Formats: sequence, structure tokens, C-alpha cells
Amino acid sequence: MHLIKSLLLVFPAMAFAANMVTYTATSNVSQKDADKKALEGAAMQIGAKVDSKMETRLSESADGSIQKTVDSRKSVSTNILLKGAKIQPGPKGNGVFQSTVTVDLDQLASKILLDLDQVKIQMKSKDSLIRLDMLDRDYRKMETDMIQLEKMVDQYNDQLEALSYVQAVPKELQLETTMGELTEFLISSMQSVKLEAEEKDGNLRVAVSDFAGPISNFPVALTQEGKNVAVAKTDAKGIVNFNLKKNKKLKPSGDLVVHADMNFKYVRQSALQNVSVTYGTPKTGVAYRLACKGAVAECGALQKFLMDAGLSIADKAGLPELSVTLEFSDKDNSSKTLTTSRATVKFSCADKELVDQPQGVGRDAEAAHVKAISKLSASRILETFASNK
Repeated sequence: MHLIKSLLLVFPAMAFAANMVTYTATSNVSQKDADKKALEGAAMQIGAKVDSKMETRLSESADGSIQKTVDSRKSVSTNILLKGAKIQPGPKGNGVFQSTVTVDLDQLASKILLDLDQVKIQMKSKDSLIRLDMLDRDYRKMETDMIQLEKMVDQYNDQLEALSYVQAVPKELQLETTMGELTEFLISSMQSVKLEAEEKDGNLRVAVSDFAGPISNFPVALTQEGKNVAVAKTDAKGIVNFNLKKNKKLKPSGDLVVHADMNFKYVRQSALQNVSVTYGTPKTGVAYRLACKGAVAECGALQKFLMDAGLSIADKAGLPELSVTLEFSDKDNSSKTLTTSRATVKFSCADKELVDQPQGVGRDAEAAHVKAISKLSASRILETFASNK
């Protein structure tokens, strides 16, 4: 097997006149590779000039030995160079590519200082907006603006670190933010938020209030089995209504969790409580004797589904027989950790018939079958068999 080895010749040009850094590198791989090596070389020179950015840490392991870790932050230096470096390809000869990188550190510092000023102005403006959000008790906007302010703080600190690579950082540039104060106010306000939910006539009514009364424009979400099924905002009276008709079609009965549709960090810190709601479908008054052709677990899951949908199932003589045949087509994933199953479920009673083909996924075939049964169309079943006529 023929191995092609990269030949790299490096010629550092130690030119620091007028606070300049220059580095030349060559490579027989490509011009792009030579450019990359020249950038890395210049970054190493900058790292060598800024000794304060070389951190040595000593740590003692369990066996008593001392370990030494050096963080050169070369990648950070390289990222800075990309903003201000001038790359000049050199002459190519005998298949060797050459590249020279030149960086004016004073010019680069000026650019970073300008960026710092712009971020500071943006942060001051965002701080004012957040305080207005607080006065309006607009939690949704308050949260959005807080997250944006946090990103600005991170951006400022990143720029400040970049500046430290090219010059000493004056104390007056050290960032003093109001993040702590604003976060404390947001958390304390959210601690007084209360969610109340009530199901009635197929609707779920959610009322949201805090220390000052009903909250308008508050984001509320309904979650079932770990997934959001509905999201809405409260009206001027702090009320939001969710129609459960569509949800009941997919799942005739179950539990819903009502929670604030906000950043989990703020919800967790404020210990804002969720509300659980259990709902069901009213009984139709129609009863059947179930004759299920399938495995025990699958037939049990089917019976529960039918009863949750509103049908009564009893083993009594004289009741009309609802005959159901269960067939499954299974397929494992490549790692054999999950099974996907497509069910063919045939219902029949007298002259009424219905075929449904739901699909489910589970850790094994039986779990996938049960999951598929839970996805049967309750509305189609009720339309067909909710009457004995």
C-alpha cells in the first residue's frame, strides 16, 4: 500500500515591528494546507507572547502521582487570527505550496475594542427592555430578552478574551452586568405564578395568575407522554382554553400535564409547579362481548383501548359479539434494539366491519404490538360500533 506523507517545512519569520506577527509555512499537500499551517504558526507566536494565557494546573490522582496540564488555547488564538490575518500565497515550486500570514496586532485590537463597545451598547438597551417587561409582567418577552442578554454577555466575554491575546486588558473593560439582579427578579416573580386547570365539556380551561393577579400573554403547553400536544398563550384575563376533541380522537383517555412553556432553567429555579389532568371519554352505553384472536397481551391492550374509547366490554351471554382479529408485520432495526410493527386489526359484528392498520415501535415485538394498538382510531371505532343497531 502506497502511503503519501505530508512534507511540511516551516520558516518562522520573527517580525514584530510595529506590533506585527508574520509566519511562513510550506506544504506539499495543498495551498489550503499551507495556509492552515501558517495560521497555526502565527497563533503559536501570539500565544508565546502572551504568557498570562498559559495556565499550568497541578492535580493529584488517586495513586498519589502528580499530573501537570498545560492549556495553550491555540484554537482560540487561531480563531482570533481569522478575523485579522492577511494570507499571502507564495511561489510554488517542485510541488511545494507556500503561505505567509501577517497580523497587525494593533489593528486587530482596535477591531475587537470596537466590537466590545457595540456589544455594551446593545446590552444596555436590552437591560432597559427587560425592566419594561417586568413592569408589564410580560413573562414570555422577559424570558426571551433575558436569554438574548445572556448571549450578549457571553459574546462580550469571548471578545474580551480575544483582546487579551493581542494586548493587556484594562480594568475598565471588565464586564459588570445586571444579570444577577434581573435573574433574581424574574425567578422571584415566577415563584408566585400559579396554574389552575379544569376539564369541562371536552375543553381544558387553564387560568394563570401571579402576585398581582391574572397574567396575560403567558405561554402554556400541554404535554402527554413527554411530548407537547398543544401550545397557546393566555388572554387578557389570564385564561387559555384547549379543545381536547382532537386529542381524545388520538387517545380516548389519559393524563395531560399543564406547564409553563418557558426556558426550563427559569422554571426549575423558580420551582413553578405543573398541573396534571386526567381525562376520559364518556361511556356510550353500548356493551359487547369481545372475541379476540391474538396473543394475551395484545388482546388485553385492545380491550382496555375499547373501554377507554367508551365501549363496555363484558363476558355476558346475550351481548352482541365483537369479533377482532389481530395480525402484525414486524421489522427490527439494524442494531436489534427496536422493533417497528404494522398491525392489521379487523373488527366485525353482524353486518358491521372495520379494518385499521396502525403502526407502533417498541423495544421488542410485544411492546411494538401494544403500542400499535394504542394508536387505533377511536373515532372510527365509535362511528361504526357505538350503536347496536
